[in-house]
Amino acid sequence: MLYKKSALLVYFCALVSGGCDSKFSQATDTVASQTSVISADLVRVKQENETLRAEVAALNKKLNDALINPPLLLARVTEAIVAEKMASARQASAVLETHFPDSVEARNARAAIAKYDAELVEKKKLQDIIDARGFYALQPQKAPVINGVTVKTESLVFGARWQFNDHDNEWNYRDAERGERFVLLKAFLSSVDKDPKLPDLGLYLIEGKGMTRIGQFQYEFRRWSNYGTYIGLYHDYKNDFSHTQSIPFNAAAAIKNSDSKLPFAVVATGESCHERVTKIGQPEVGYRPAPSCVAKKILNIEDFTRGNYKILAFFNKPKGS
Repeated sequence: MLYKKSALLVYFCALVSGGCDSKFSQATDTVASQTSVISADLVRVKQENETLRAEVAALNKKLNDALINPPLLLARVTEAIVAEKMASARQASAVLETHFPDSVEARNARAAIAKYDAELVEKKKLQDIIDARGFYALQPQKAPVINGVTVKTESLVFGARWQFNDHDNEWNYRDAERGERFVLLKAFLSSVDKDPKLPDLGLYLIEGKGMTRIGQFQYEFRRWSNYGTYIGLYHDYKNDFSHTQSIPFNAAAAIKNSDSKLPFAVVATGESCHERVTKIGQPEVGYRPAPSCVAKKILNIEDFTRGNYKILAFFNKPKGS
């Protein structure tokens, strides 16, 4: 019985082995065929990749050649300096020095970077002074230019009465309210524009490292040619920027008596918002602040060193400042 089972097992294994060898052979042929196709595709892809790499390299060379252009490199230097990206500016300048050392662009790039470096040194010196003296490190300007309008100061004093519109031995005036006084400004305002807006001028209390706005100047014409021009019977060309470049004004800002004893400054804010208007009364023309004439309430030193704010004068400046 055991012999028969062994023979049957041997027969079955022989039968199975023959069938497996046939199927294995077919699978091997199929794999070999597919491998050959994949190998051919791989060779083709590698060749295409090499071709693309060569095209990219050629395009990069053309791009680099185009970028190594003196005017373009100088423009990159200028743009980087304006953006205060000096590493980029120096890099572009170095390319100019390497490829075009004797060009006008290389010289201009060197000069622009040298100018920036010199200004940086001066700014550092100013910043050191500002750190030590605060706002008092800033120099008052007697004739600042604000948006094309020059404000040439003749006098800037305290007073109880503001006088203006002089004509034929007559004038208008306003008296300060109880508990207040005026800061009175006499100035010539000049402009090449025929219809300029006058600058906003304010009073700012100095409190440590900050300034607080406490008042705004109003403008009035200083004088009229005669009574006829004052009442509007005739046009006064001397008070019209379309006919004259410079006009005298008397301006004033009210300040509390208590504040007038504290350190404060007269500040040009960089805004130009006092407009020429036709009004009721005499004279019938004048300058009045527009509704949008609103400057910053609180200032810091950066508003002056980096912004458009300018000091016209200090009052009650502490000793040693």
